[in-house]
Amino acid sequence: MRYEDLIFKIPQESPTYKDDSEFVIRQMTAILDARRSVGDNKIIINTNLKMGLPLENINKIAGPMIEAWAGEVFAGIRDNSDNEYQL
Repeated sequence: MRYEDLIFKIPQESPTYKDDSEFVIRQMTAILDARRSVGDNKIIINTNLKMGLPLENINKIAGPMIEAWAGEVFAGIRDNSDNEYQL
């Protein structure tokens, strides 16, 4: 088999892609702004470390925590079929 013999599926952009993307970005921004306005945008990590966590490695801990928080926020909206964000 040679590369020239392979058949590739070429992606086609939807005519409404730009508008759809802008809508989703606006809705996601509104969701996150709503969480921030009610104070539901904080993740508190308590440890028994006297000197805390080294900042150069904090992304290894904070990244998955933020991802889990965002997953919970968006899952709650997804599960509500009558959500205000029309998602």
